[in-house]
Amino acid sequence: MNEIKNVIFDLGGVLVDLDIERCTAAFRALGMPRVADLINPYYPAEMIGRLERGDISFREACDEMRRLDGRPEVTDSEIAAAYSAFLVGIPVAKLRQIMRLREAGVRTYVLSNNNPAAMVAIRGAFTADGHTMDDYFDKIYLSYELHELKPSEAIFRKVIADSGVIPSETLFIDDGRKNVDAAQALGFAVYMPAPGEDFGHLFEEITR
Repeated sequence: MNEIKNVIFDLGGVLVDLDIERCTAAFRALGMPRVADLINPYYPAEMIGRLERGDISFREACDEMRRLDGRPEVTDSEIAAAYSAFLVGIPVAKLRQIMRLREAGVRTYVLSNNNPAAMVAIRGAFTADGHTMDDYFDKIYLSYELHELKPSEAIFRKVIADSGVIPSETLFIDDGRKNVDAAQALGFAVYMPAPGEDFGHLFEEITR
């Protein structure tokens, strides 16, 4: 894999450890069981899809969630906290692996289906080793800013056009089968890690 010059990472389930049970329990604790049933770490439900595609604001999504479960008293910040319960954290070992890639001259990127509230918590998690999230990546591509969702071809085309990466020189790491298949169809090298897998061996091959 020593022809790889760029690595594009997914966030949740790849760099950020997830706990879906903790997230759904947090929504149920708010009296929002219908919202809890919408939570899917791989392919978002329609309303969450609109949030992650940037079609609606976080406030508008919260309004829909409150209506769905008939809980008008639940605040935006309570919903944000429940959603962020998804996020367990980022192992420092993974942060250091990314830094070693960058020190070896490999360009690193993020491409994530995500939402503004979760990104606040994720950016906080990236400070675990004394750096900020921006220190680890050449650019961070987020679905709600690109107004596209993985696994659409359009989101990959936008990343290629903006970053200038050549797919055949780029490793895409994602834990969603449809996302990996979409990237592979466009010529990317791909890897789909198992939950909790340490895939650092890939980087040793790239930088060897």
